[in-house]
Amino acid sequence: MKVLNYRRQLLFSGLLFTLHNIEESVGYAYFSYPSGLKLPFPLPAVVPMVWAIALITLIAWAVILWANSQKKENIRRNVLTFFTAIFLLNAFIPHIAGAVVLQRYVPAVVTSVVLYLPYSFWIIPKLYRSYPAGRLFYVVAFWGVFISILLVAVLKVITDAFFR
Repeated sequence: MKVLNYRRQLLFSGLLFTLHNIEESVGYAYFSYPSGLKLPFPLPAVVPMVWAIALITLIAWAVILWANSQKKENIRRNVLTFFTAIFLLNAFIPHIAGAVVLQRYVPAVVTSVVLYLPYSFWIIPKLYRSYPAGRLFYVVAFWGVFISILLVAVLKVITDAFFR
């Protein structure tokens, strides 16, 4: 089995993340939910949402650059596992699920299907095999998703407060 070049894959994942977030920002600015749709939560305004997306993209690039500067290969592998787990979850929830439920385009569904899914399905088995214990892959993936959800929640609160 050929070993993954984690440095290169991290840069590639950053590119995928950036393209996805560009589509999400532009799509969100022009997207409107069907009238009469009852949501369990209020939607963020466009400007705070775009700022939050930009900030999360910058944070992701900072993490990628930090990981690529580390001597330990395991750090790069773990960060790549974080990103891939986030890509896979984010593709299905909210993007693909939203498109199916609403039966229309939702912001970033195109890059979710065209970029995130193929990349995730290609790299996840390789990442899984790179861990000495398969269970460790799931632990790392879980923490990556958990940390990213917390980060998104914090960024939403910050951008909402800043743009009041």
